[in-house]
Amino acid sequence: MKGVHDEASFAAIDGIYRQLKKGLGRELVDDGNVFALIEMANRDGQQVLEQELREWQSLCGSGMPSGPTLSAPTPGFNKLNTKH
Repeated sequence: MKGVHDEASFAAIDGIYRQLKKGLGRELVDDGNVFALIEMANRDGQQVLEQELREWQSLCGSGMPSGPTLSAPTPGFNKLNTKH
């Protein structure tokens, strides 16, 4: 039964990949399929699509952001953390 699941999974990812090549289906990319989609784009020489998927992975993927956030500190931040 595992082979049937793998084939269905591959068919779904392949369908998403075909849509992405047409400029559609970006909402279908998720943490579960982004690595397979990157691999498919790399294999097919789709450098722009591969880069876009890598950017999606870094921005939307799981985990904490690697750089500083763009949100400002709370208004009372300095008042609460300075010595008087």
